[in-house]
Amino acid sequence: MARAGSPWAVVARHTRCGPQPPGKPAPDSSAGHVLPASVPVSLDIPAIGVHTTLPALGRNTDGTVQVPWKPLQAGWYKNSPTPGQLGASVILGHVDSKETGPAVFYRLGALTAGTRISVTRTDGTTAAFTIDSVRAFPKENFPTLDIYSTTADRPQLRLITCGNWDPRTRTYLGNIVAFATLTDTSG
Repeated sequence: MARAGSPWAVVARHTRCGPQPPGKPAPDSSAGHVLPASVPVSLDIPAIGVHTTLPALGRNTDGTVQVPWKPLQAGWYKNSPTPGQLGASVILGHVDSKETGPAVFYRLGALTAGTRISVTRTDGTTAAFTIDSVRAFPKENFPTLDIYSTTADRPQLRLITCGNWDPRTRTYLGNIVAFATLTDTSG
């Protein structure tokens, strides 16, 4: 479990691995074209073979972000903007588990800048994002405000999984985060 006052949960192969997000400031409405709110229903990342539905995730009682209940399914953090709105929409997924071995975001770290991904929303639109970068962060230097920012001037997407497995402690020492920007919409 997380240390008192720590935003981190203990990160094991089959447990939580996300940080505690900050409060949710109001987005900047002066930006260009954005989509209205619409809950995401699925995520497609053809480059790494991901197609998953997206259940809504909230927070655990200790303040950490919930992770999906099924290792082969990602989930959308419902306290973040919906994909296509201003700010960073956050989707979390397991890297692996005791039950399945490789999980939904097992190959997240293999994504490269320019890779396209899409999120289908309940209103029938698809928000297409392009990967800007993929970075690894140790727990103690996780950029919580950058990851969960709701003040970006363009719609953003963050995909998060665990990273840097330590077999000695049987925990993950950090996270892999893919940063993406909305580049197209359809529907």
